Amino acid sequence: MNLKTALLGDPYGDTGVYVWNLWIFGHELLTHGRLPFSTDHIFAYSGPVDLSLHNYTPLAGLLGTTLVPWLGVVGAFNLLTIGSLVTSGLGTGALARQLGLSRTSAWSVGALFMAAPLVTARETAHMSLITTAPLVLFVWALLRVVERPGIGRGVLVGCLVAASTYSDAYYGVFCILIGAFVLAWRYLRVEYCPSLVAPSLAYRGVNVLLVTIAAGVTVRLVTGPVVLEAGSLRVTFDTFFTPALAVVVLGALGMLMRWRPSIRIEKIATEVPSLVLPGTLAVGTCLALLSPLLIGVADRYLQGRLPGTVTYWRSSPRGVDLFAYLVPNPSHPLFGAWTERWLLPDGADAFPEYVASFSLVALGLIAWTAWRRALPRQWIAFTAFFALLSLGPFVYFAGVNTYIIAPWALLRYLPIVGMARTPARFSIVAALGFSILFGFALDAWRSRDRRRLLRTAVPVALLVALEVLPAPRRLYSAQLPDVYRSIAFRDAEPGNVLELPTGIRDGTSSLGDFSAATQFFQTGHGHGLVGGYLSRVSEWRKQESLRSPVLQALYALSAGPGALSEEVTQLARQSRDSFLGRTCVRYVVIDTLRASRELRDFAFDVLELTPIRSDGRYELLAPQSPPKCDAVASEPRPWEARTSMAGTP
Repeated sequence: MNLKTALLGDPYGDTGVYVWNLWIFGHELLTHGRLPFSTDHIFAYSGPVDLSLHNYTPLAGLLGTTLVPWLGVVGAFNLLTIGSLVTSGLGTGALARQLGLSRTSAWSVGALFMAAPLVTARETAHMSLITTAPLVLFVWALLRVVERPGIGRGVLVGCLVAASTYSDAYYGVFCILIGAFVLAWRYLRVEYCPSLVAPSLAYRGVNVLLVTIAAGVTVRLVTGPVVLEAGSLRVTFDTFFTPALAVVVLGALGMLMRWRPSIRIEKIATEVPSLVLPGTLAVGTCLALLSPLLIGVADRYLQGRLPGTVTYWRSSPRGVDLFAYLVPNPSHPLFGAWTERWLLPDGADAFPEYVASFSLVALGLIAWTAWRRALPRQWIAFTAFFALLSLGPFVYFAGVNTYIIAPWALLRYLPIVGMARTPARFSIVAALGFSILFGFALDAWRSRDRRRLLRTAVPVALLVALEVLPAPRRLYSAQLPDVYRSIAFRDAEPGNVLELPTGIRDGTSSLGDFSAATQFFQTGHGHGLVGGYLSRVSEWRKQESLRSPVLQALYALSAGPGALSEEVTQLARQSRDSFLGRTCVRYVVIDTLRASRELRDFAFDVLELTPIRSDGRYELLAPQSPPKCDAVASEPRPWEARTSMAGTP
């Protein structure tokens, strides 16, 4: 009923950027006839930007090129959202059948996965994360090629890795970890040789240290900071980070000394040679299909403009809470308002990012079946592995950081794997594992007593359906404000748009205060923007923009109210024509709800603005007598001839 007029997420948030992703892909491909992996429609001051490291969803963009002319960008986005959910369910059902589950159980697995509360939560912001069909089908194809190696199956695996990466960049990393898990489970065996002799002196020393630290932590909980001294050794328990780290390390060391595990490789002579050719073809096919992205990354690396994110030991992004999977559906119409904020950190993006809720009825059935030892160990280990990864580097327990390190604390330092900056997204793969375990639990229940199955199947199905029900869904208006409509009708007057507040925003930092809605509105008017948002923005681009006195002042005033010195203001006035010429700004839009009085006055004074119209929230203005536009080619597209920088003040 609202396919073309509403969205499941707020266009002022991440949803607006995902709609823009769909539009800019088709706009670059069809309107400009260029490969759609770079654009000059944002960051007008610093020039064209490469999109290879942006969470871009090219697969959805490619499909959207045929839908946008028919349904409009909003209608196409919503239809692709629905299609993503349907194909995810079908793909999961196919995987379940591949694992030997019955048709009924396989259907239930697919239905539960596509309707899981954590998936529903991500529908409100991250369209890419619900495009899970390529990822699920990758698991399906990988299991097939491992069981029966073949050239065609190897090529299919490579295609699905590329499709997963083009759905969401994180899913390419997930494919690597899933592949490593599947191969390790098949070919590696861990053997334990418990020591039968008396514990060694080193083992006893480890246990003494472990007990001492545990005692110190207990005292710290009761009395506050504690200092322990033993000769020249001085240990201070002022936070829980060091004691928790010591407990984990000593505990692991003690287990290694006690159980003496060893790893043995199996079937390497009989099966591995037959996987060499399919594996090589899979890698080659994947690299060939991903070449547009890889060329962009290589080009930025050679230019020294590759965005870098420093991985800190203690301040990296957290994961989901230990009990987040047990939170009742936060999108439920009856109790969702009560559970929506359970175990979530503070932050505007906490709901779509850190919700990990699953069906409690399904988890109960899985637990009962696991207690009866009727579930396959491989899928228990698969689910546990990715659930542990989703906890992030340090375990949060009921909202409290315990500083106990989880597997992601070490894996995040691996090349390529560490590009998955937000570990909470591993909960998607964990949900896939829980769904498959639910299917095995249904088959185990069915095998025990078919008559009892008929009596209980309908009530269980109804309970699960009622539990995961997200209706009625909250809808957000996708209407374009009147001032942007008026810009769209002025196509005869070329030029870019400066919206105030403005800035440069990426996934980890922000200069000024840029709103994602600005790029969403661009899908309606089509003019270039001065600011912009991408998942990753190079430090070069930020510093290049700060070289402009006008932008430097606008960023400062956009970040918050405050007075600028007369020297800064005068310098901005002097560079007004240089700024307008390089950015080709012909329209200025002021968001009256977000722009401070100081920012508005500065823009009127320095840019010499003339009002055009207002629609209540937004004011549309234009600079008086702007200079001629100067082309900027400071970051050339990898597919085009390099040109020299122009317009540098």
